[in-house]
Amino acid sequence: MEKQRQIDALWSQCQSLEADMRYGPLRESFTVLIPPPWDTETEPAARALQGKIKEWSRQYPDVICYCFDSFSTMLYVL
Repeated sequence: MEKQRQIDALWSQCQSLEADMRYGPLRESFTVLIPPPWDTETEPAARALQGKIKEWSRQYPDVICYCFDSFSTMLYVL
């Protein structure tokens, strides 16, 4: 599967999440941001969502999943 198709397929999967998603300028990456509030009460739910994203990303060999913190994740292709 070509790299662009992999990132687009993962984008489609992530659209079901309650999160703010934004493609990078060349559509070779996107970020997933959990909506505020960003606090200790919402962190477990954010981590669960992030775990789902990590799991989904494993099916795409060219996609890298990088977690900045519990509330923001970046996915990109090399």
